[in-house]
Amino acid sequence: MRFEQTRDILQHQVAPYHSTVSRLYEDFAEQEMTPRNRLMLDYLIDHERHLALAIHDFIAEAPENTLDYWFKGIEIPFPVPDGNILTDACRTDLDQLVGAAIQYKKPLIDFYDHLVQQCDESETADLFQTLKTQEEKGMKRFIRQSQGLEDL
Repeated sequence: MRFEQTRDILQHQVAPYHSTVSRLYEDFAEQEMTPRNRLMLDYLIDHERHLALAIHDFIAEAPENTLDYWFKGIEIPFPVPDGNILTDACRTDLDQLVGAAIQYKKPLIDFYDHLVQQCDESETADLFQTLKTQEEKGMKRFIRQSQGLEDL
């Protein structure tokens, strides 16, 4: 059972998570792959990079009481991005690449959900519910985009 402050979760876990996933995608993009997968990977790199920057912008402008909130009893560990999720199949199979992207999103969504359940302060709970909703919408967006790429 851990005790963590919202500011630290955002600054030292969430933003670095998105930066790390973006770097994993960038490193993977150095390999040979199909044009469709390259387009999707470029989208995913930009998406994760944008999320990391958005977290930093939010921290700079967020109400102090929201950032100062202490979570007492975080029972699940913050997810660690696994570089092995991106396999050789992700270079040629668009569904495999999308599946890997979902594997990066799902643990983060689950962590946000856990924080919402643990939070007894409405503004902070709303923050993590919003982050969870944005991740879910982002996941649906890249699934839709991948379906559009399949039509090319």
